Amino acid sequence: MAVFTIDIADSRRWLSCPMKAAGRVEKVTLSEDDARALRRFEWLLVVLVVLLVAAHGRDLAWPFVGWPMYARSFPPPPRRVSETELRLVSRDGQVTHLLPARLFTHVEIELARRVVEQAFVQQPGGEEYRAALFRKLGPLLAKRDVVEIQGWTLSWTTDPTAVPAFNFAAPDEEILLGRIRVPGDRRSAQATLQSR
Repeated sequence: MAVFTIDIADSRRWLSCPMKAAGRVEKVTLSEDDARALRRFEWLLVVLVVLLVAAHGRDLAWPFVGWPMYARSFPPPPRRVSETELRLVSRDGQVTHLLPARLFTHVEIELARRVVEQAFVQQPGGEEYRAALFRKLGPLLAKRDVVEIQGWTLSWTTDPTAVPAFNFAAPDEEILLGRIRVPGDRRSAQATLQSR
């Protein structure tokens, strides 16, 4: 015969029931069949946890995020992330790396990425994006004597179990979107605007 001790006061506190705690301890005696069933249930729980870990150990996120009721709140982390970067090449060959968020506010980050990406597209609407890019870059163009603006897409493979999830300084892939030559008159015009 197995004997289990249950503290009624503690169990009521754990369940957050509004009942007053009696503060007494009751002994519950289980028959051999009940004790055997309880041990089987414990083993079943252990096996279930081991199966969950083994079956979903390959996934990078906790297995429950795949369940519909959790999937919307906790989407799985992206396997790959990318960012657009501007590289300003000066006359002496110095390269300045600039993320779109530095041109616009952090609230307008999607707009900044779109302006930078579209500025390098050779189509009729691209000229407007290039003009907006030149306006935002104006002070830097004259200050650093920039002769060329390069647009790059940088990509990283993430590891959600690591901190940080990727090394920002070492992208896995760099793709050149395009180059824009900075006209000499634009640099001098920006210098004139800046000196006023």
